[in-house]
Amino acid sequence: MYCKNCGFEILDKKATHCPACQAKIKKDTFPVWVIVLLVIFCLGFFILPIIGIVAALTLPTLIMNTDKAKNKAVFKKTISTLNQSMLMDKAISDKTYTKFYDVWNKSIKNQLLNPEDIENGIRLNDSTEIKYTKLSNTCNSINAKDEISDRTACAVLTIDADGFNNGKNRLSTKNKINDQFKILLYSDTVTPAPNSIEDELIKGIYKK
Repeated sequence: MYCKNCGFEILDKKATHCPACQAKIKKDTFPVWVIVLLVIFCLGFFILPIIGIVAALTLPTLIMNTDKAKNKAVFKKTISTLNQSMLMDKAISDKTYTKFYDVWNKSIKNQLLNPEDIENGIRLNDSTEIKYTKLSNTCNSINAKDEISDRTACAVLTIDADGFNNGKNRLSTKNKINDQFKILLYSDTVTPAPNSIEDELIKGIYKK
């Protein structure tokens, strides 16, 4: 290294001043603009493409997981809302209805906050829709767990987390959470069929 002021050869690489003329040693450095260009080059040609590839691989999974979590939450909220409505009606009227349309209209619909009628069902304020498939004119109460099935229920209720005119409209299974769920209607409660995906969600034992 040579002194830029007097040309003296400086052997001590740690020296800060020239031994001959005492001029301050200015060590060669890259200009700032060169460093900036190098950073831009690295971002443009290496890092950004990698970010794009990672995003393309992970974004669909993130969206799917978000939808699954939303659908699970909507299902749990809806079944809780329906059961609360039936309990509220029981407390107010002190009646247990035995006819399907009484259970549906008086025990459920009358206690919900401004439900909107749709064909064979209702739309709740959060856009969740519920449709019924009537199985019997008579609704019985539940006496034992082994009686819970579509043979003893008076209706099957299908809950669609985002409405029947939106989304994929696919029933959830133990292999995949979708936007639709089925539960059974009795005179005093709504409940999933035993060992179903809906039953596992309510019990908190669904693992996938």
